[in-house]
Amino acid sequence: MPLSTLYSQELLKVSGQVKGKDDGYPIPGVTVSIKGSKTATSTDGDGRFSIQAPKGSVMIFTAIGFEAGETQVSTSQLNVTLIPVSSMLSEVTVVGVSMKKKDLTGSVGHLSGEKIKELPVTSVNQAIQGRIPGVLIQNNDPRPGGNATIKIRGNNSIQFGSNPIYVVDGLVIEDGFNSINPDDIASVDVLKDASATALYGSRGANGVVVITSKKGVKGEGRFDYNAWAGLQSFTRNVQYLNASQIVDLRVDAYANKYMDDNPGSDRQAYINSLLATGSSAFGNDELETYKQGKSYNWLDEIRRQGIQQNHAVGFSKGTEEGSVYVSLNYTNQKGLLKNSNYKRYGGQVNLDQKIKRWLKIGTNTSFSRTEEGYIDGGVFNIAANANPLLAINDTTNYLSWKGIQSTDLYNPLRSLRIDGKGNQNRLLTTNYIVLNPVEGLNIRSGFSADIRNQNYYNYFPRDIGQSLRNSTNGSATHKKDNWLNWQWDNSISYDRNYGRHNFSGLVSFGLTRNNYDYNQITAWGFATDDFSYKYLGGAYLKDKFQLASDFVTNSLISYVARLNYSYDNKYFATLTSRYDGSSRFGNGNRWGLFPSLALSWDIGKEEFMRNLRFDILKVRAGYGIAGNQNIPNFAYRSLYWPQISNNSVTYVSDGRLGNESLRWEKQKQLNFGLDGAILNNRLSFSADYFVIHNDDLLMRRTLSSTTGFSNTIDNVGSLLNKGVEFLVNIQAVKKKEVQWDFSLNISSYKNKITKLYGNVDAIYNFGGFTGVEIQREGNLFLGRSLNSIYTYQFDRVAQESDMERIADIDFGGRTIRPGDIIPIDQNGDRKIDDADRVVVGKTDPKFYGGFSSNLFYRNLSLNAVFNYNYGGRRVNYFYEGLMGGTGEYAGVEDQLDRWTPQNTDTDIPRAYRGAGRYSIGETDYSVQSISFLRLTALTVSYDFKQNFVKKANLRNLKLYFTTSNLFTLTKYKGYDPEGGDGYPTARMFVTGINVGF
Repeated sequence: MPLSTLYSQELLKVSGQVKGKDDGYPIPGVTVSIKGSKTATSTDGDGRFSIQAPKGSVMIFTAIGFEAGETQVSTSQLNVTLIPVSSMLSEVTVVGVSMKKKDLTGSVGHLSGEKIKELPVTSVNQAIQGRIPGVLIQNNDPRPGGNATIKIRGNNSIQFGSNPIYVVDGLVIEDGFNSINPDDIASVDVLKDASATALYGSRGANGVVVITSKKGVKGEGRFDYNAWAGLQSFTRNVQYLNASQIVDLRVDAYANKYMDDNPGSDRQAYINSLLATGSSAFGNDELETYKQGKSYNWLDEIRRQGIQQNHAVGFSKGTEEGSVYVSLNYTNQKGLLKNSNYKRYGGQVNLDQKIKRWLKIGTNTSFSRTEEGYIDGGVFNIAANANPLLAINDTTNYLSWKGIQSTDLYNPLRSLRIDGKGNQNRLLTTNYIVLNPVEGLNIRSGFSADIRNQNYYNYFPRDIGQSLRNSTNGSATHKKDNWLNWQWDNSISYDRNYGRHNFSGLVSFGLTRNNYDYNQITAWGFATDDFSYKYLGGAYLKDKFQLASDFVTNSLISYVARLNYSYDNKYFATLTSRYDGSSRFGNGNRWGLFPSLALSWDIGKEEFMRNLRFDILKVRAGYGIAGNQNIPNFAYRSLYWPQISNNSVTYVSDGRLGNESLRWEKQKQLNFGLDGAILNNRLSFSADYFVIHNDDLLMRRTLSSTTGFSNTIDNVGSLLNKGVEFLVNIQAVKKKEVQWDFSLNISSYKNKITKLYGNVDAIYNFGGFTGVEIQREGNLFLGRSLNSIYTYQFDRVAQESDMERIADIDFGGRTIRPGDIIPIDQNGDRKIDDADRVVVGKTDPKFYGGFSSNLFYRNLSLNAVFNYNYGGRRVNYFYEGLMGGTGEYAGVEDQLDRWTPQNTDTDIPRAYRGAGRYSIGETDYSVQSISFLRLTALTVSYDFKQNFVKKANLRNLKLYFTTSNLFTLTKYKGYDPEGGDGYPTARMFVTGINVGF
């Protein structure tokens, strides 16, 4: 139509609003133009626009990240909905083929890149914690650069292989997840049931985390800069006893022992002697500190304010022919303890390009380098539990109690001189070629590699306690690890519609090889500390050098077939089969077949459901078998190592008997699910119930010494795991200027051991000082959780009124007096022995999950993310040590309420220095709840209005302030119920900016 004709028609002032189809939120910055004209405008911060347009003309709406929309002008009021770009973002790459997410049938959890950006974190596990049902993530290593553990649907193996695999753009990785930059992630999909994980067969038994990195999208080129920086401090401080309180506790402990041994003696006179010169209970330096009224805090000398910063820049652009995404990132974390730090440098390059109409090539490649500074593992606990009566100094090599130095208590200030460093270089690359000879047919071949080199170095100076105790005269260690893991995947897929019928199929063949080698050298005897670990040639105790190395390779061959069928977009079926061959098993047992079937029915689309107004109501069911091969290499062989003895070579066993009959661990999983949405998707939910039977479980079992071996690995166990998962999303308020949405997920699982080897109904974990004492953890019992805690059960603190009742009980040589612990006689035989040990709890939570709230008012938003864990228990070894009651070790304020003849209404045992009674660690006294509710992040942000952004030649500008780990509600008596007590968990106050050009 000629322009003169176009403008001669009736002009209308057209106004309206543009929103996204998926979330219904206004879209700012949408270009609104008239087809065949240069007239154009853009939407404001509320997605609103106004433009003069001829009646009958066509208006075009374009925005980054959305498919272009067109509509004909027939009225002055126009509301438009744009569909997010799906050609890339709705695809994931699995087993060497790009699939639509809708084809990942079964139970799948999803987290978008936008949700990941809500938290100031530097690892993917931290980003998804508490946000996907069925995924239990615990940040139990809060050191800078520390790893979080992850379990999907609980434990599904007794000993080998409890972690899921990660698939990054089609490349399978099994560890080192911290090298993945969250800023480069477009989405995370967690595959949970056997149908969803069936594509991975032997490798998906414990779930699969599929990470899809960002790609360029169609439209104008983009440049984004995201940065944040934060200050860190301890989330929690333990209330230790000060010097004066330690003196009172120790005096009480000694006096109680003295009065037990010397009834009728003068208690006060004895106490006076304890506080006099030449005391048997105190060193002279301790008494001097006490008299001066001083108290020393050694922990303050090694702690500091932590600082963390993160910077990421991204460049992207997409066309009909291809796309490009390039990013750079930098992370720097200065830990809460001196000398602990972590840095990560990284970059990502994602390219895809059509060479011909029927030919496309691409690569997803990332490189990262991490650098770590380590603090010696004992520094924190030694400093935290140091004697408050001991003056702080950096000259003595060992700390003391009672004026006596202990060679187990290295001076933490001198231990800070230990030089510990580490670095890692990692290249992840996936490269592919795709042929589309005819419509619907895709032929793909891809080669992926995970190349990793890791170095660890440390040096112990000549004059610190560790070197003096071991007579090393200084020692240095070098360890170098190398991994080269590659996969070659080839697939053919076909997708075709026949009326209401849709068929899609996939066949693929893959090869995987994992290579690992390491070498380590420890050198003793250095003339000077000047060169640290950097000059091993300077070590002179050559006969004490320690050398170690190994080279290991394992491989996997896989064949996969998958068929999807749907009818009328209401009835769905997926059949998958994978056939794997693993080098970790011997001949005859290397191959395993892992089939699955998934069915679903979208009831909400049925005619009889129309009046019920469900936007979605889909039922799902799936059944499948997965496998596990995560056992030590060559477990089917007996291994021997050469040694020189009397000038002749002998071969010595490593203690493990090879087992040629080892076979695949099998997991049979049944899953039922329901997905629903009502009120125009303002309320949506998803629920799952699963039953997992794990058979032929691979575990190590002890052998009689008469066999000449100590253990073997065998298929001997079975484990049953059941659970439920629920997720609900609510758009509670959806108005022009105010929106509020809320999300909640909750999950629960229970496992129990259903079979051990032979007729055995219990396998005990022995240890302790004698090596034959039953430990509280690590025992296996039929019918019980894999993670049971087994010990005597605490009854009460004895009172005078209990003495007659317990007088004839055999306490195994112990004497119980008022103020002491009484264990429960479970079988009533008036004797406390191993028959009275019981399962007192388990570390498994009863339920866990998270919830979040997003409140928007104009350009201001308030976001809160919580995670919680309820019902689990754990032995608190940290608290146990502080409750010894002797005063010869650090204590906590709970001991101020200890039992005395004047304070009998308490469950805190009396102070006591000596043996002959039950200690805290012999019962479940220190088995504590690890339930918690944590405010993971609270964020206030401001998105600048679109008119301001346009004037500044920007695409978007956002400022935000976040507090992470602001509070944790828990009854756990330690530093953190999740992070534990080996390194403090951090609270952080963050300021950040997101800007787009």
